[in-house]
Amino acid sequence: MGTEISNINVAVTGLLATDNPYPGLGIARCLKLADDFRGTITGLVFEPLSTGVFSKGIIDYAYIVPYPAAGHDALINRIEEIHRKTPLDVIIPALDSEVLLYARLQEGLKDLGIQLLLPPASQVKLRAKNLLYEFGLRNGIDVPKTLILNNVEEIRSKSADIGIPFILKGVLSDARICSSVEEGEAEYGSLFESWGYPVLMQHYITGDEFDVIALTDRQKTMIGAVAMKKVGLTEKGKAYAGVTIENQKLIKLTAVVLRKLDWVGPAECEFIRDQKGSFHLIEVNSRFPSWLYLAAVAGQNLPLLTVKLALGLPVLPLKDYSAGKLFLRTVTDTVMDPHTLTELTVLGEAAF
Repeated sequence: MGTEISNINVAVTGLLATDNPYPGLGIARCLKLADDFRGTITGLVFEPLSTGVFSKGIIDYAYIVPYPAAGHDALINRIEEIHRKTPLDVIIPALDSEVLLYARLQEGLKDLGIQLLLPPASQVKLRAKNLLYEFGLRNGIDVPKTLILNNVEEIRSKSADIGIPFILKGVLSDARICSSVEEGEAEYGSLFESWGYPVLMQHYITGDEFDVIALTDRQKTMIGAVAMKKVGLTEKGKAYAGVTIENQKLIKLTAVVLRKLDWVGPAECEFIRDQKGSFHLIEVNSRFPSWLYLAAVAGQNLPLLTVKLALGLPVLPLKDYSAGKLFLRTVTDTVMDPHTLTELTVLGEAAF
């Protein structure tokens, strides 16, 4: 057992838990799972119907915060209000769209006594989908060729370079496999409407998909990592089932990627292994994945280590975990008194 954490309040974002759940509920569950965590958990959400907030016995307080599009001032002003009512010690942002914002606010939050474990904003930008291919070229890391589409008319000409089938991706999320130019032209509009500019066009590689969840400290040392093979995918390519595997090649490759990025804090690296056995880096996400509870059950509670590192507590690197642990995403209905939802809707805050 490590250093006990008591009398602290950890804020977690990303608590929407519907068909494509955000990671926040998994982070909170990992903290509640830990024997040496004796603190409280505050949910910071964009809207009252953020379903993970209402998971019984997980979230202690909830507050509405502005969407990232509202900007830095709106967010830090709201956090100051929350901090006066329910003092916060650590914030773990769980969405890529928030991480850049919080990275820019690190010093201001530190002045309030609130700690984060994040890289500088400049490093967060380097792993963006539209920059990852160039990052791979500079550092000798195999990333499928990726082109930026300025308009839908470019799909036909660029498909000759990328090949067919190809993948279209939104700049923040979502991916569509397209088996023809016409299908790509149809999907382009949907992606642009949902995620804005740019839309990305990527070479399609067939093979098995793998994810690695990882955590690095302020010295950029990888403190823990767990590899998972996807065994069940939704229509949008999100894993609803996966199994932990032992693969040192993947773990070492993840360590190289994060070291080249000068990364600090949580991360997820996504890979495809082609028919020749080579791994291709598909994405680097700047936060924990939604399946992170699997890593904790397998022996690496990385959210707990995130809190300890953010607070400056001693942490020993984790090297081992249990392979063969399988997760399956299921649906659970929570029945509750509507008073709490009404309170969160009207007042922008609630206690559980």
